[in-house]
Amino acid sequence: MIIINWICAGLIILVLLVWLYRMVINVRLQLIKPPRDASTTFQRKLDYVKQMQQTKHVSALLFITFCLAVGSFLTTYSLFQVQDQLYAVNEQNSTLRDDVQVMKKEQKKLINKLPVKEYPQEGIGLQDYAWAELFSDDSREKQYAMESDLSNKLSPYFGLPTTLIVLDIPTQTLNIALAGELTSDNNRKQIKDNIKAFAAEAEKIANLTQITFQLNVRDGEKQKQDYSCTFSRENGEDKFVMIQEED
Repeated sequence: MIIINWICAGLIILVLLVWLYRMVINVRLQLIKPPRDASTTFQRKLDYVKQMQQTKHVSALLFITFCLAVGSFLTTYSLFQVQDQLYAVNEQNSTLRDDVQVMKKEQKKLINKLPVKEYPQEGIGLQDYAWAELFSDDSREKQYAMESDLSNKLSPYFGLPTTLIVLDIPTQTLNIALAGELTSDNNRKQIKDNIKAFAAEAEKIANLTQITFQLNVRDGEKQKQDYSCTFSRENGEDKFVMIQEED
């Protein structure tokens, strides 16, 4: 490809040089004006020279046309080569994307086969958060920081890649949404047990009166609700009771 580019550049330079040389000769001949008293022999010689140069002009024009034709052919060939290379690269990229998608699916399957961790008996430290400050302060940044940190802590015990937590201060409700691929029956049972264990630890948070869980799984291309439950209590001193469950 580089050689073809250099050949095309050389042909362009050669064409310009030939054209410039013939133009110089043509201008010089045009500037020659025979004197009035010039002999017939001189006039014939001048006409002969002009005719010879005109013939050379035609030959030069044919040469220039030939060089341009060769350059156009090489340029077209180079464009076809580039197009073929781009097509091959696009095919490789498409294959790589497919391979990456397959690897992601296999990775998700492997993750789903891993056992979900049992919720620790000592809890995950829910009381360490400044709940009273969160419920009395309207700072959305502090609330978001707590939700994000709590999501990271709970992920190992719910076994799904996405754990979304939203604290609804007006209703004193903690909403937890889980999303991911279909998991095994054993993991599903462990997740339910961990949900109950989390609700038990949350009883120490006096500001909370309700906790909702929603488990969404992807089966192929469809997202569906696989499990949901709601825990509620009258005040901060009572224990949470499951008032709703959809399995």
